Amino acid sequence: MIAVCITTYNHEAFIAQAIESVLVQQCDEPIRIYIGDDSSVDNTQTICEHYAAKDKRIVYIRRKKNIGLVANTIDLYRRITADKCDYIAMLDGDDYWTDECKLQLQVDYLRKYPEVGFVHTNGSTLSGSDKWTFGQREGVYGIDSPGFANCTVIFRTNLLNNNLLKAIEAQHFMWLDYPLYGVFYQQTKCAYLPQKTAVWRDHESVSQPKSAETILKLREEKCRMWKWLDDQYPGQVGYSEQEARDYLYEQRMNLIYQFNDRAFVTEELLNDYKPRKWKQWIKQKGLKSIVIYAILQKIL
Repeated sequence: MIAVCITTYNHEAFIAQAIESVLVQQCDEPIRIYIGDDSSVDNTQTICEHYAAKDKRIVYIRRKKNIGLVANTIDLYRRITADKCDYIAMLDGDDYWTDECKLQLQVDYLRKYPEVGFVHTNGSTLSGSDKWTFGQREGVYGIDSPGFANCTVIFRTNLLNNNLLKAIEAQHFMWLDYPLYGVFYQQTKCAYLPQKTAVWRDHESVSQPKSAETILKLREEKCRMWKWLDDQYPGQVGYSEQEARDYLYEQRMNLIYQFNDRAFVTEELLNDYKPRKWKQWIKQKGLKSIVIYAILQKIL
């Protein structure tokens, strides 16, 4: 059986499309849909209950209080594991599938290649009128290489175990897919299928904030998850303290230029940090020029 894992919070504008894209799947493997509603305060509950009443394959869990994305997902994983489902397909409540044969395509691949535990596909990112696609991950599972789009992923349930879930829970990460898929990347073979099967919405959310402060916090969190993966698999994810500093330096610089926010300008960025890459060196020189120009404007 395939368990479709849907986490949702205040997705009244999107959740119906997400559910519908699962219900139309043409697959010879039985499907059960687990929806974890993290105590939404909009109309998400009414929509989910409507679909659950119509289709017995839907297991709708309404949280009494907001527990966060990671705890919500892990609870669904534990329910799915207890129900002995063979596969887990991921779909956030604000995304949707575009190929009615998505699950069949991926399950057929997993059946054919038992050594493969994890399959992701191509798809589209929706951001206003702009769309771009997902590529295949190659090389080290690092911090700044292409990731797996959660809405395209299916994996074998036996990759999960209680020790792994407890270890991730103990870290209180802001989101789950990066560290979890990082573990899978080390434990099993990963396959990529070029077919476009899903759409990931690029809008403000837990994993896609739009304010400079929140974006920086997210980047710092990603470094923390990167360090955690390195603790589990030393030398396998490209982590080093220097690389983490370089990454965050680059992110802070980008935010200054993107948001024109000089609140991020620090002595470290201007003078203390010694860039190792020429692009970072140019950005630092440019930032110094901007700061000097601003000072001169006030003086003269």
